[in-house]
Amino acid sequence: MGINKNWIEAIGDLHRKNQGYVLITVLQTRGSSPRETGSKMVVAKEQQFDTIGGGALEHECIQLAHELLETGKTSQLTQHFNLGKDLKQCCGGTVDVLFEVFQPAVLNIAIFGAGHIAQALLKILEEIDCRVQWFDSRSGLFPDQCASNIETFSLTQVELAVESCRQGSLFLVMTHDHALDQALCEAIIADSRADFCGLIGSETKALKFRQRLLKKGFSQKELEKLKCPVGLSALKSKKPMEIAVSITAQLLLYRDSIHERLLHS
Repeated sequence: MGINKNWIEAIGDLHRKNQGYVLITVLQTRGSSPRETGSKMVVAKEQQFDTIGGGALEHECIQLAHELLETGKTSQLTQHFNLGKDLKQCCGGTVDVLFEVFQPAVLNIAIFGAGHIAQALLKILEEIDCRVQWFDSRSGLFPDQCASNIETFSLTQVELAVESCRQGSLFLVMTHDHALDQALCEAIIADSRADFCGLIGSETKALKFRQRLLKKGFSQKELEKLKCPVGLSALKSKKPMEIAVSITAQLLLYRDSIHERLLHS
């Protein structure tokens, strides 16, 4: 259950794992109550951390937290409990409880390469509701500090990281090495979990990569995953920040198209 873990530590862990949770806070008490005002606990789908006093109150709050998580919506709710009348607790007081629901980010992005376009892109993505895994073999290119929704990974063989990326990730390949780009595209397209492989480059690069992938046995259906040049085709700018805006727009449109398909399936 994880009840002994501090609720602050739990929130950090859940953020890193991109798991939804409910932060429960005792706002106000009158009369006798299990815990004092300001007491907190965290409830995730399969775990709970810390405590607001146990007993029927905590049980009821956990049940409500699970129901709120199931809605898939980020929200806040205040609930009033009469411990004696409503919950049959001998405390006899009343408690007001705040439920703050934090859903996991729907948009998961895996970026390979930390060059100038990636640097511009991350400035945008840190302001968007998404989770980013950012890979490069050159650790010195990463900023000293990133936003909380961005994780950096310095690996010698970054292509081996594809299988460890989050389920449903959209992949962006923009490294300094065409051979590495090729290896990454092969690993991503071969991964049955991946549907989007955005590759930075020109139409000429796109043609060469598709020809090589076909020669290696990839099907036309699998090659549909490859989006090259990545970004909106109507925008022809070569400026890093404008390319980054174009890529972000394409990712958001792709995310919304998935939602539409799910709604009508």
